[in-house]
Amino acid sequence: MPIDDETQVFLRGAYEYLQQHQKTIQTIQIVTFALQKAFRELGPEAEKLYEKHYRATLESPLGTESHLAVEDLAQLIAQLSAGEPN
Repeated sequence: MPIDDETQVFLRGAYEYLQQHQKTIQTIQIVTFALQKAFRELGPEAEKLYEKHYRATLESPLGTESHLAVEDLAQLIAQLSAGEPN
């Protein structure tokens, strides 16, 4: 089944966005892993402090916004899969 030009352009843009997003996530994972190891080496107090700030950030608007962005993307994919207009 052929894809119309508008959908093809959209999918190409979405793919490029996801590639860039993947690179960013990979960098964040590397930094996070390195920080976790550093805090472990610094001792239990540093690990507790890291955990405290991690939990606070997870529950902050930053954590909520990233969750909402993923939900928006999931809705868009569902619409495309169902053939609904956006």
